[in-house]
Amino acid sequence: MKAERAALMPDWPARMGEDMAALYLGISPAHLREGYQHGRYPHPIHDGRRIFWARKQLDDFVAVQFGLHETVRKNTWD
Repeated sequence: MKAERAALMPDWPARMGEDMAALYLGISPAHLREGYQHGRYPHPIHDGRRIFWARKQLDDFVAVQFGLHETVRKNTWD
């Protein structure tokens, strides 16, 4: 997913493939892949051969990283 295409979207989708999820987090797809393989980033779900992250899952992950709110349930990526 190119940044130009994401900029044309009215909002981020509820589920995102690796390229889009990485763009959403501001990291490279390789960094995201390495991070979830080592438990530092949320794990995706598999839908056939594709992998997806939920936007809510990524938002909760960022909120926990930055201590933005205490109401985020215990993370599931540990």
